[in-house]
Amino acid sequence: MEVQNNITPTIVFIFGGSGDLNNRKLTPALYNLFIDKYLPEQFAVVGLGRTKFSDEEFREKLHEGIKQFSRRQDGGNGEWKHFSEKLFYISMDGENAESYKKLAAFVDAKKTEWNTRVNVLFYLAVAPQLVPGIATNLGKLDLCSNSTYTRIVIEKPFGHDLKSAHELNMLLKNTFKEEQIYRIDHYLGKGTVQNILALRFANAMFEPIWNRNY
Repeated sequence: MEVQNNITPTIVFIFGGSGDLNNRKLTPALYNLFIDKYLPEQFAVVGLGRTKFSDEEFREKLHEGIKQFSRRQDGGNGEWKHFSEKLFYISMDGENAESYKKLAAFVDAKKTEWNTRVNVLFYLAVAPQLVPGIATNLGKLDLCSNSTYTRIVIEKPFGHDLKSAHELNMLLKNTFKEEQIYRIDHYLGKGTVQNILALRFANAMFEPIWNRNY
C-alpha cells in the first residue's frame, strides 16, 4: 500500500486487548486512522490480556468488531488485510512483573526489524482496580524511563472515587513524568454537557450567538 507518512514508527500496547472497549472503540478508531493514512508506515498494535489467543485468532476477533462497529469495513483495496498484519497478541498476567519482559522483548524485536527508534504507547483499557499494579510494573521497565518516546494512557474511569483518583494520580506522577501521562474520563463534566442546550436557551446572551457553527 501507499506509504502513510513520516511519523516515527510506533507500537501501541493495549491492556484489556481482548475486551469490549478495544473491540468496539479502539481498534475501529485505529482502523479508520489507518485508512485515512494518519498512522505511521511502520506500526504495531499489540493486544494484552489473560485470555489465550494466537495472533490470527485475535485478528479474527477484532475483524468481527470492525464488521459490527466500524463506520468503514474493507473498502475493496484490501485495507483490512494490510491493517490486520500489524495486529498482534501477547497473553500475560498484568499482576506478574515477569510477564512485562515480553513487552520489552517485542519492542526490541521491532527496533531490530525496523532498524530505528520507536514510540511506545501503553493504553490501559482495564478496570480501575487493575491500573495501579499495571502502572507500577510498567514503571520497572527501562523503556518507560524514556519520556521522549514512551506514553501511558489511562482509560476511564480514573479511580473509583475521589480518594482512589488522588492515590492513582500520585502513583502515576511518582512513576512517570507528567508529559508521559494521558488521563481519560468521559464522565468528567458530563452534567454540564447534558445541560448545554438548556443553558443556551435560558441565557439571553448565549442564545442568539450559539449555533451549529459556534
